[in-house]
Amino acid sequence: MWSELTRADIERLKQELQARRSEILVRHAEELTALDVDEAELTVLEQAIDNLVRKFGIGSAEIVTLKSA
Repeated sequence: MWSELTRADIERLKQELQARRSEILVRHAEELTALDVDEAELTVLEQAIDNLVRKFGIGSAEIVTLKSA
């Protein structure tokens, strides 16, 4: 345990916390960007499936469960 706490100790801790906060915000932004990319890819896939369904008139197609390998 600490027996003495100085102003310098407090300032050092504040700087460490600010650095950690900045690192977390960067990771958060990267994760949000990755999620946006995933969402955009799913949207494109969904649109492609919709186009196929309309083009070939397979709106009432039966869902088939595939066996695992």
